[in-house]
Amino acid sequence: MNTLDSTTVNSHITSNDKGFTLIEVLIAIVVVGILSAVVIIGIGALTNKGSSSACQASADAAKAAATVHYANTGSYPATLYDMTVTTPKELELPSGVTVANAAQATSGATWILTMTAGTPPTFACT
Repeated sequence: MNTLDSTTVNSHITSNDKGFTLIEVLIAIVVVGILSAVVIIGIGALTNKGSSSACQASADAAKAAATVHYANTGSYPATLYDMTVTTPKELELPSGVTVANAAQATSGATWILTMTAGTPPTFACT
């Protein structure tokens, strides 16, 4: 029968196999911190790009709605509000976007769509 005695089991454990050193743990923490910073910066850039795209999409929708308003009434709208109160609505703003005043639509503090009346009206994102 094969038995293990304490000297055979303990011969594989040396004084160097006690775990990680403090330096190794600190290096691992620094590496994880650097990787986290890179990810956070990347997410911030994507958020800005998404916000810009949302405003541009709303501007394109407003241009199309102005054309529909012209086709329905024979004149271009004077304000963004004029296109959001018709039945059916010529301009349906995305969820969370409100008409701040007659000429501006806003999505919180992220972006503002401004309409300048004219023939045809122009739209700008800020």
